[in-house]
Amino acid sequence: MFMPVICLFFVLPMNLNSVNLGCLTVFFVTWLTSSKLLLLAFGTGPLSNPSLPLSHFLVISCFPIVMQYQPTTLKSPINDENSEKSPVNGEHMNPNMHRKNSVKSLLHYGNQGLFLIFLLILNLYRHKFHQDFIAFITCLFIVVGLEVMLGVVAVIGQFLLRTEVESPFNNPYFASSLKDFWGRRWNCVTSNTLRLVVYGPILKNVSRIVGPNLAVTSALLGTFLVSAFMHEIIVYYLCRVMPRWGTTTFFLVQGLCIIAENKLIGKINVKWRVPQLITGPLVFGFVVYTFMRLVLPELLEYKVDERAIAEYAAVFDFVKDASLNWVKFGTNFWYKTWKETAYVCQHIQ
Repeated sequence: MFMPVICLFFVLPMNLNSVNLGCLTVFFVTWLTSSKLLLLAFGTGPLSNPSLPLSHFLVISCFPIVMQYQPTTLKSPINDENSEKSPVNGEHMNPNMHRKNSVKSLLHYGNQGLFLIFLLILNLYRHKFHQDFIAFITCLFIVVGLEVMLGVVAVIGQFLLRTEVESPFNNPYFASSLKDFWGRRWNCVTSNTLRLVVYGPILKNVSRIVGPNLAVTSALLGTFLVSAFMHEIIVYYLCRVMPRWGTTTFFLVQGLCIIAENKLIGKINVKWRVPQLITGPLVFGFVVYTFMRLVLPELLEYKVDERAIAEYAAVFDFVKDASLNWVKFGTNFWYKTWKETAYVCQHIQ
């Protein structure tokens, strides 16, 4: 029933040449909406509630949002040991349910928007900086841009649904480990979707054949492989060339590092923790560095960044011209009104 619609969602971005609009369409519709419809076909997921109003159904299906205290039947793809049983029905709950992770205010995202403008200004003078510095600025722009975009969408979704939704990002700069970064802090919307679509089914079926440790490892690698595949699709829509598998390598490296991290922590079994002031920059720096070396070169080679900046410049010029036209129209209108009023008053006297 849903397969023709899902296939249409994969074809739709092919007709979009805009980098920003195409990327949003692939992420919102091709990936997340298709995943939610796929879950609905199996009677689970955020759209499976039969009492859901049509307006809420459309908002939840189209918007990348996760409602707070949403019960699921699956564990977290990375933080499965933190999943807890519901005291009511014994289902596994969202691992973030006991921690308040509400959407931040529009003022917060407005401040981040100003920082994005600063990064754009730096990009205009990219010829004066070292190539690695420009690559880092580009990565930072992607990170902050995603946080602002998904945050604003979450605020809009919360307003339309009249219920609290989770913040799509939970301070990813202060992660205590790679597991904490990918499982709890970075893009919680995608993490929740992968948990339901990939991790849970793999864990459930593989655990019947092998032991729990190997099942968790298999589910974790499967989750990162599916995430890599979807990101390769995004890169394909942006560049329109055959993939070089740099994105796949990036996510495989992250998944393998998380597995090694878990094994190392299990063997060392230390009871003290490194302060987040130290682990945060180390984890974030590792993710950014691997992204710069494995994913970003392909995007820069096909000038995705320059095309995106050109689109921002076009939007800015449009807004500037429209504002000047409105100011000119308003000035002429009030000048004519004042002139006619003065003329009438003069004749009355």
